[in-house]
Amino acid sequence: MEQIVEYFALHPAVLGVSVIVAAVVMFFFLRKVAGLLLLAAAVVVLYAAWLLFSGSGVSPLFYSAEEWVIGALQFVSSLFGG
Repeated sequence: MEQIVEYFALHPAVLGVSVIVAAVVMFFFLRKVAGLLLLAAAVVVLYAAWLLFSGSGVSPLFYSAEEWVIGALQFVSSLFGG
């Protein structure tokens, strides 16, 4: 471990390239995770719509999730002066 730290200390250009590569990898990873989360949210919304329109009744869990999402969106909008 100390050898790696010393190597990067002696070669700052390699450290800079490594940091940039790591940032790009993290960006693409987080982008994929965000896409999967959006897909999962879309499936949950479609399931709730199916329950509503089929007459089965929507679980109370969906109502509490709706309140949580509304609260989260209000919090985020308040952070940006909304």
